[in-house]
Amino acid sequence: MAGKTLSGVIFEDLYNKIKSNYYSVGDVLPTEEELQEMYGVSRAPIRTAMSQLKNEGFIHRKPGIGTIVAENTIFSDWTPMGGFSSHFRSHEGELVCNTVDVSKSIVNEEITGTLKLPEGEPIIQVIRVRKENNSPIFLLKHYYPDSVDMEKIKEAGDILYMRQFATHVLGINFEYVSEELTAVKADYQQSVLLETNPGDALLRIKRTSFDKDYNPVEYVEYFVKSNHWPYQVIFSKGGGPFEN
Repeated sequence: MAGKTLSGVIFEDLYNKIKSNYYSVGDVLPTEEELQEMYGVSRAPIRTAMSQLKNEGFIHRKPGIGTIVAENTIFSDWTPMGGFSSHFRSHEGELVCNTVDVSKSIVNEEITGTLKLPEGEPIIQVIRVRKENNSPIFLLKHYYPDSVDMEKIKEAGDILYMRQFATHVLGINFEYVSEELTAVKADYQQSVLLETNPGDALLRIKRTSFDKDYNPVEYVEYFVKSNHWPYQVIFSKGGGPFEN
């Protein structure tokens, strides 16, 4: 837990309890006073952790009842990225994700074209860095149409699970995903945020998400230090991987 704030430790513990169904959908969580006693802390870190859980869509507050585990909880925006799933699961407790920038930008034609927006139209850009044991591994750039509520993203601060947040807080409907993988050389911004050298090899993953009507709702670029987390895909035939 070195380097983690009290609120971060509490958030992670409650998140894991929700994920493991210790607290199931519809369950009422302990009150703030009970959580203070459970964790032996003051009210401030409890409120910060609970606010983060609420902002990311894991819980909601029901007047007269208390804090409830939310329905339709999505625990991993990594599911479509099968090549990193095993690494993500095995290192999850050591991961944090810092939001570096939330702004409106004029981006290149590839991004606006993918989102089916007019060229030159400002769109929302969210830049995040995912770290393992304080070492940056992933640079993530999310792009959304201007109709998305940017202020909610800013208010949320560091978002651990963007897909969860986008679904429950921004109201974005994700149904289909397409991905494209390429190898690129790190530019200056990428090298600074990933603490590597300009020109070093990175894995670039371009992911476009669509709603049920196949309208694009999100475009994401992942830049990955794949020497730390190699992308792995296992094909199987029959009952399981490597079965002959």
